[in-house]
Amino acid sequence: MKFLVLTTGGTIASVPSDNGFIPSIAGDALLKLCPSLSDFGHEIEVRDLFSKDSSNMNPADWMTCAQNVRKRIGKFNGFVILHGTDTLAWTAAALSFLLGDAAPVVLSGSMISAGGHGSDADDNVSAALMFALQLAMYKRGGVSVAFAGKLIHGPKAMKLDTHKKDAFATVDYPLLGDIKDKGMYKVAWLSSQVPKFADALPWPKKPVFETNIALVPIFPGMRSSALDAIVDTSPRAVVLEAYGSGGVPFLGDSLLPSIERGVKLGIPFILRTQSPFGGTDPALYEVGRKAMDLGAMSARDMTREALMVKLMLLLPLFKGKKFKGKNLEEMLMTNFCDDVRE
Repeated sequence: MKFLVLTTGGTIASVPSDNGFIPSIAGDALLKLCPSLSDFGHEIEVRDLFSKDSSNMNPADWMTCAQNVRKRIGKFNGFVILHGTDTLAWTAAALSFLLGDAAPVVLSGSMISAGGHGSDADDNVSAALMFALQLAMYKRGGVSVAFAGKLIHGPKAMKLDTHKKDAFATVDYPLLGDIKDKGMYKVAWLSSQVPKFADALPWPKKPVFETNIALVPIFPGMRSSALDAIVDTSPRAVVLEAYGSGGVPFLGDSLLPSIERGVKLGIPFILRTQSPFGGTDPALYEVGRKAMDLGAMSARDMTREALMVKLMLLLPLFKGKKFKGKNLEEMLMTNFCDDVRE
């Protein structure tokens, strides 16, 4: 079988400099720093796309990654994208929405650069390719993240630690696979969990991304004037990161009038929890129901990354209140790549 490795920079390709670590190791040199690949036994081709710290990645870069995969489907059995960890989950979510199950695409990176002492690059890159091989053999498409011996569904991945090698978790979704020790060897095993994908995606293959979206975490004592100021900038949507299952304070300096004003101006408000796990259910408590009564929506179990990217792709479709007979909330709750609980 034949696999394509696309590199984008990130910690895995970084070297120290006077300005801190900067990505500068080319893909071919990077793979030579991963000795475990000598046992892979399949053809690997490398293509360098960027040499960026992933903090500098943007929607145009997501499209470059997607297009490089899409135009090579059929020429390769699977794809591995090496990426910086800081926005890896964002790119995994974006590619999940852009590519669906068109091909096996596995993202990975490392917490320590490939040339650094004690680097996790070798383990993660070899695991990514082993998972890509297994996915190709079982004819499973979709985007996933291989990190610290785990295979995580793309729109359910989240980075939870800035230093530990086991930095990523799957959010309210089973693992797609893991690495098991079999004597002297490590073997990639796929779980029985197979993500569901929509038959068709509503956005074009070269979509417009709407980035005029406000992401606002609530904090105790937050002033309503701050939320009013955001409404005054006319964002296309506001994602309000609320307490617990979706609570919004209404005593004291209540945030509800700001939400009501925004909704009346045609600005969608979506509530999501500040907690990493458990999802959002604003209807559970009065503090959430009052916001929903004003027109706020629930993010359910979508991760921050999946919710934001999905909004970026959906909002350009809505010139009026409906798109193909559905409103924004209906489209937001549509399951395109096992990204939201139905």
